[in-house]
Amino acid sequence: MKTILGNMEFDTGFKRKDSIIFCGSAKEIIIKVKAYFEKDGITENQEVALKKYNDNRILINDKFTELAIKYDKNASNRFLPKTLLFGRNGECALLCDDNEEPDEGIAICVFPNELVVSQDDYL
Repeated sequence: MKTILGNMEFDTGFKRKDSIIFCGSAKEIIIKVKAYFEKDGITENQEVALKKYNDNRILINDKFTELAIKYDKNASNRFLPKTLLFGRNGECALLCDDNEEPDEGIAICVFPNELVVSQDDYL
């Protein structure tokens, strides 16, 4: 499927590989747009969120870093970004593995609200 971020393949959501700058380093991630079935397509809220991200990518990636460091000053060593997730209602969160607690990752949400929560609570 063609999106504002380029072509995406369907596999339990629309996905593509990308990279972000997190805590000063380039990190490979998967961008995932939630969808239950391929025929569901992308919602209008997701389109708006994807455009907002695409138009403000540097600022939003800086916000991910800012929120992570606010959550833990050692964020650059502790958290590893894995997936930038766009929910059906347009929310956007960066899902990160947690090196200190491997069974517990974090979700750094930037819109509609800025907050950091455990992945369990987010998902």
